[in-house]
Amino acid sequence: MMPNIVKGSDMGGLLRYLAGPGRANEHTNPTVVAGDIVTLAVYGGRIDVSRATELAKLLDSPRQTVLRGEPVLVTNYREARAKIAEGVPRKEAFEAATRDQNVWHCSLALDPKEGQLDTAKWGEIARRFMEEMAFVDRTDGAPDVRWTAIHHGLTKNKGDHIHIAMAVVRPDGSLADVRRDHPRSQAATATIEREFGLKVLASREDHSTEQATRPDERGRAERVGAPETDREALRRRVRAVATATESEAEFVRELRGAGMVLRPRFGKGGTDEVVGYAIRMPAQKNQKTGAWEKAIWYGGGQLSKDLTLSSMRGWTGWDASEDARTSAVAEWSRPATTRTGRAIGPNVMSEQDAIRQLGRWSQYMSTIPVSDRDAWAKAASQTAGLFAAASVRTETKPGPLDSVSRQLARAGQLPAHRRRPQQVHGQGMRAVARMLWSMQSEAASKVALAVALTECLLAIMDMLAERDRAQAAKMLASHAHRSLTQVHMRAAGIDSTRKTVPVTEVGSPPWAAARRSLAVINREDRQAVEDEVSTSTQGWQAKRIALQGRPGTLPVDELGHVLSAQPWKASKVARAVGPLTPPSGAGKSGPKLPPPGPAPYPGYDPYGHGRGHGRDQGPSR
Repeated sequence: MMPNIVKGSDMGGLLRYLAGPGRANEHTNPTVVAGDIVTLAVYGGRIDVSRATELAKLLDSPRQTVLRGEPVLVTNYREARAKIAEGVPRKEAFEAATRDQNVWHCSLALDPKEGQLDTAKWGEIARRFMEEMAFVDRTDGAPDVRWTAIHHGLTKNKGDHIHIAMAVVRPDGSLADVRRDHPRSQAATATIEREFGLKVLASREDHSTEQATRPDERGRAERVGAPETDREALRRRVRAVATATESEAEFVRELRGAGMVLRPRFGKGGTDEVVGYAIRMPAQKNQKTGAWEKAIWYGGGQLSKDLTLSSMRGWTGWDASEDARTSAVAEWSRPATTRTGRAIGPNVMSEQDAIRQLGRWSQYMSTIPVSDRDAWAKAASQTAGLFAAASVRTETKPGPLDSVSRQLARAGQLPAHRRRPQQVHGQGMRAVARMLWSMQSEAASKVALAVALTECLLAIMDMLAERDRAQAAKMLASHAHRSLTQVHMRAAGIDSTRKTVPVTEVGSPPWAAARRSLAVINREDRQAVEDEVSTSTQGWQAKRIALQGRPGTLPVDELGHVLSAQPWKASKVARAVGPLTPPSGAGKSGPKLPPPGPAPYPGYDPYGHGRGHGRDQGPSR
């Protein structure tokens, strides 16, 4: 279960939205499933916009009657300091960073795979969540807040969820404590997941959460026509560039050269030490109105825990000399909108060299003691950077490679104070990261290189399993399998944007891609798997041709693309036929069909046989 918290000042607007049709008419059957004793007694059950307006007045009544409508002013000190760093006068900066936040809003969403809960169950969950957050049933005598929970159907990605709207002002005029509400909500949902038998997030199991995408971020991406939110775009690019650069100054220059806008956060008392940073994407226009959309600034920690400046200094291996620190401060001190040339030049490393280097990296990681958490955290973060660089160059939006990168980054999260100051690993991965980041083609989608990347994360997966982090290891394997399957599919010529037969269709090209990927994840004999795939593919293609045009079967091409949503129809009477699968009994040895023939796709070398993965070489230095 994922909590997402937003604070505001318009209770009426929020409840009318929750009881209304939604932005895409996705709100169906809005229902009040829980709330304080008065709210539930008067407004429990179905609710429309008119009743939602009345309910909003009830929730806001303590503020209106006891505080005479006074706002609940909250100052964002981080925002104020950032504005001061930009040259805004101190008084104006604090005024701009102070807002009315008398409304507390939290959505609780399930993974779409978990299905749906009935309204009674959601009511119980909402009540327990409010208890765990200490908003109701307090032992210090403070009265319960005014609140409600509304269920109104599925999200756009088909996830069941509820919205909790709460007035910050209690009936006696005191304010509910919303400090550190984000970590408190994570702890509360962890308790609820176990009490109600819901799926426990792997990130929560490892205490390695990352902030969820907010609706306003997704809305902005849609307005500017971007395939991903700014947070997603920046997360991929910052992690990739951090891995590929040799110094902090080069990191700043490369991001600015790639169009990002950066500003530093200096230490107290001067501008000779940079302790943090904020970053945003370049300005973009609304696709419909042509107006410039306001850019969203993110601190490194808002992208990911391992992308704070102190964390990156720990795992990147940047030059830490006095000259390098001076150069970094000078680079940070340039105006936020400074545009520089790209710091990383054209790629000079060949694919074969990258594969050999990745092989040495895999070999080296297998020698790191499981107990050395600092070394493993750095290894996982560096490997995550490789996948991030590959993702930026081959995925127009976050895809399987990005999923692997984020999963690896979670494995690499370690508080900065627990990291050793010296760099444990060699610099071999920087050259590979520079190659992946600077390439202009989809080289990372080549199978041999993707397999070498996958073998690097297998070492980290083994480490997670040995440290009793089974859920995290399982998730990493799942993301890796999906990522590598898509690479195999692209190499085979399968169009991922078109509908294909399922990967469970034994012998079909999508099945072959998934089978080859699984062989890498499970460390199977790849030549034996190639024999299995070749045999099964021949059988599937033979049956596809034999059934072509037969009534009741879907038209499918040789790559498994479904050509029509409607089966072929018989001219007189339709006859039922079996699915497009080889005869039963197909297993690791393949179906009982003619002996293996040539590879299913001419010139297709799925594992880079004969290219040399460098497994017999020592660690990179």
